[in-house]
Amino acid sequence: MSTSTGPDETRLRLRAFLDAQFTVLLAVCLLVAAAGGAVVYTTHVEPGTETQTRTVSSWTVETEYVHSAEVTEPSPVFSIGDELTNRETYFASVAPELDVAAETTYTADSAESVDVAIDSTLVVRNVGGEEGGIVYWEQREAVDSTTATDVEPGETVSAPFTLNSTAIDERVAAIEEELGASPGETETFVVTDVEVAGTLNGENVTYTRSVQFGISHEGATYTVSDPGVQSDSDEQQETVVVERTYGPLRGIGGPALLVVGLLGTASLGYVRYEGLLRVDDAEREYLSFRDDRSEFDEWITQVRLPPEAHDRPEAHAEDLRDLVDFAIDNDTGVVEDPNTGAFHAVSGEFVYTYRPPLAPAAGALDDDSAVTPPDDPSADGSDVTGSEDPNEEGTDDEGGTDEEGGLFTRPLLGGGSDGEGDPEDVDVDGDGDDERADDAADAEDRAGDDA
Repeated sequence: MSTSTGPDETRLRLRAFLDAQFTVLLAVCLLVAAAGGAVVYTTHVEPGTETQTRTVSSWTVETEYVHSAEVTEPSPVFSIGDELTNRETYFASVAPELDVAAETTYTADSAESVDVAIDSTLVVRNVGGEEGGIVYWEQREAVDSTTATDVEPGETVSAPFTLNSTAIDERVAAIEEELGASPGETETFVVTDVEVAGTLNGENVTYTRSVQFGISHEGATYTVSDPGVQSDSDEQQETVVVERTYGPLRGIGGPALLVVGLLGTASLGYVRYEGLLRVDDAEREYLSFRDDRSEFDEWITQVRLPPEAHDRPEAHAEDLRDLVDFAIDNDTGVVEDPNTGAFHAVSGEFVYTYRPPLAPAAGALDDDSAVTPPDDPSADGSDVTGSEDPNEEGTDDEGGTDEEGGLFTRPLLGGGSDGEGDPEDVDVDGDGDDERADDAADAEDRAGDDA
């Protein structure tokens, strides 16, 4: 017997699953519909509000140094009057003076009465200790102080000054000579303090910032340390309440969930109301048999028992699982008759038999009205193996079909014959005689006696 699952059985199993899990599936569909409805409502009907912080205006102040040195002494590579601009290293012998300008500019959406002050101070000091934390001596000298009023956004305020590297080096040497010692490291740099004050974007603002420009004398050259552009910004923000917005996933997903939930609920309600999910006892018995047949397939062998085996008294198992358990306990095998589909286990003086339920009719899984015609000889569920048990399931005392027999059109395998010879000739006791002919003769004798 094949254990494969056909389309009719698949539909039957689906129907059984839907019937068993109807309440759970209905609850899931209702929850999906409710969730979709909530998403649709909060997305499209009443999205609500949220608080956002917006930047309404901003201003920025930038400060940088520009520097250059003019060649004042002849050399093989430079001409007198050449400008050496924004270099890291300059030659002290040909261009000892460094022209530096601290430049400040600002941007704003609106500005009023803005003043810019730039003060530059030369600092020469000797420091030591960890990270230069100890200042042994220090000398400060103002080199420039510039103030500009009513400066417009984008306008540059420049504060120029000149540094003579040779003169600075001589000053340091004179200080160290007077002190008689140089315990630390000598530093030379310019500190520039920038102040921007005025009304920017409607607010009174006072901005201050210090930047530092370093210079170090190294014999025939001097090196500068330019910090680059130093920029600071500030934003004016306001808090507003706006309607909440959602992305396309939520905008599309909410209606989709609602539709799926409603369709699922309506579909389940319809099939339950029409009785399309009903699974009767015969169908459940058939599914249970198919499950057992698949589970115990390795314990079952297709073998046609000899007629002598059926001469033994026959015991009937309630289901295939019981028969397999019995066979395992009694160290015997379970055989499946390939002609009748019956399962047998021979042990001792008995043959133990289980006859499976008949397969549901094709179409009966989808339409309860599709039943076997009453005159179908294969629908009476009779035992074609020779059993004379009048209480055999599937027949009544008068030989008619029972109420559930109409759901089936054929045995699980075969029509009850051994597949050889004329199907009208049935020999069930193994004696070679046509049992139907014998029965007809016996009927005629009884009719004569009654007459």
